[in-house]
Amino acid sequence: MNEKHDKLDLSDPFFSYENQLKRFNDLKYKHTNTLKNKLNIKSESKLAIKEENIVKIKTAMLIEQKENVLDQIKLETEDDKINFLKGINKFIYEDLYDFAGKFRTVDFVGTTKDDFQHYIEPIALENFDLAFNEVFKGFSKNYYERCSLDQKVALFSFNMSKLFDIQPFYKGNAITTILFSQQFAERELGLDIDLNKLLSNDLNELFALAHDSDLKPLMDAMNKCVSEPHKYDKLFEEEHVNEEIEEINDEQSI
Repeated sequence: MNEKHDKLDLSDPFFSYENQLKRFNDLKYKHTNTLKNKLNIKSESKLAIKEENIVKIKTAMLIEQKENVLDQIKLETEDDKINFLKGINKFIYEDLYDFAGKFRTVDFVGTTKDDFQHYIEPIALENFDLAFNEVFKGFSKNYYERCSLDQKVALFSFNMSKLFDIQPFYKGNAITTILFSQQFAERELGLDIDLNKLLSNDLNELFALAHDSDLKPLMDAMNKCVSEPHKYDKLFEEEHVNEEIEEINDEQSI
């Protein structure tokens, strides 16, 4: 991604405020603040209700299908992580918006049912690549080596809030961040996160407070939802894996 960033021409008309504003306005119905949507709902309040219901349903579907969908996706490279973020956002919002799963192309985010109390100034477009490079350093298994559970939760909460601060999508940055982070924590850190319990919090408020240097509420919420598998469970899992490897080796030697 650095190579792409180095090639950005900030003098390109694409980055001008006028062109960004035009792209932003093109996302909305004329003379309204309602985002164009596949259901052609032009009432902002009705769209907000419909969106809330769809997001709940699609999130529940994604959680239920975790083993068949989320667990099968690789998270090895930075591009893997970017594509995973986009995939989550697309799955949740594709029934409503054409821009689902696509990074925003303006320096401000479009939203239905605006929450000005928890508004966070998004990262500028020209800084996207550098911001992701920096954030993904905190989404590396090596970053958490020799950390206790409390230290893992603290570091993980901090890095999760920094990912949210980028605000890469027009919609759904909070839920996309949470689902992505849960997968990383489970696969790379051996942490179990109770998603239903975590999603019962006001995520926008927690991330907004973290953005304003008050990380404690987010950490407290995470501590209530996070656990490490019992050490004996890990031993049994390792033993099961070893048995499978031995069986494969025995079959190959026959």
